[in-house]
Amino acid sequence: MKITITVENPTPEALEKLLALAAMPAAVVTSVPDDRWTPERARSYYDRLPPRAQQILLQVVEGEGECAADELKADGRNLRGSTGAFRRVLTEGKRTGLWPEALSVPLVSHIVGGQLKKLEMPGRGTEQYALPVFRDGLGGLRSSR
Repeated sequence: MKITITVENPTPEALEKLLALAAMPAAVVTSVPDDRWTPERARSYYDRLPPRAQQILLQVVEGEGECAADELKADGRNLRGSTGAFRRVLTEGKRTGLWPEALSVPLVSHIVGGQLKKLEMPGRGTEQYALPVFRDGLGGLRSSR
């Protein structure tokens, strides 16, 4: 059996009581900071993206956390409106309480001279790097390039 409890902004007393409960024999407690992606959050996020944004996200994951804009535009595809979905879906999920406010957008655009050069997952080399988590959450899915 798995029980998940989400507590936003707990008081010190409430947190102390929860930790005491979790300290009971045979209890297994895991904690996910509000600013971290989990495989479940990654899959939920992916499922809410429009189809083209889903393809882009998969290409970035398959590209080890980054993908050149030229590759994303291959076969005459454009990016107009697709990249805005990443922030829009995250904002909507936060507004409806699906994801915590501190969760960061998983893809950022690199623009040079007014031109999109690549999309990448920020935070490489840090605990907040989302690539391993997205790889787990989207395992088995393949982009249709």
